[in-house]
Amino acid sequence: AKELLLLKKLNRDRGKIVTFDAICQAVWEDSYYGYENTLMVHIRHLREKIEIDPADPRYLKVVRGLGYKMEKGGL
Repeated sequence: AKELLLLKKLNRDRGKIVTFDAICQAVWEDSYYGYENTLMVHIRHLREKIEIDPADPRYLKVVRGLGYKMEKGGL
């Protein structure tokens, strides 16, 4: 359920950087504090499902220090 909410949020803002706070608000309805590892695990699971090579993602990118970005095109 959380992966689906995460995917929906990233897809809604496709092509834009989605901050950690915005993701946590959309998925957990809470602030970012304390969800770092949980968020990273969900991102990893999503990459395993949508990426050809999860270790070298084309669609779901991390923007260091800011958040994540779902690339336009593809998926």
